[in-house]
Amino acid sequence: MTEDRNEASEVQLRIPADGAFVSALRTLTASLAARCDLTIDQIEDLRIAVDEACSLLLPHVAAPAHLTASFTLEPGALRVVASVPADPSAKPDRGGLAWTVLSALADDVSVSNNDGVLSVAIGKQRLVRGR
Repeated sequence: MTEDRNEASEVQLRIPADGAFVSALRTLTASLAARCDLTIDQIEDLRIAVDEACSLLLPHVAAPAHLTASFTLEPGALRVVASVPADPSAKPDRGGLAWTVLSALADDVSVSNNDGVLSVAIGKQRLVRGR
């Protein structure tokens, strides 16, 4: 984030599209979520949500490939878009446990497949109580 913490920042991570590297993505997610002043519970929810998003994406990877994660950081909010190259008709399974967990933990979730790039976008925002 910028020094005055009022502007959005962007971070990108590119890792091999292999489950062995997802832990690095979870760790970066937690670190960036903390910079956005999310609560400890929200940080953990986001770490798990990113893990579930990867479990939805990785079966569709056109191997060998990389998973790209783009983060948009704002005061009190973090948006993560995880993407992999995939068949243009690929769609994540929205009927399984991974989708259910992802949907429950993220504030918003969306899926897209544009020109053979399958993406899952996740958003988490800190809620101010009592207002």
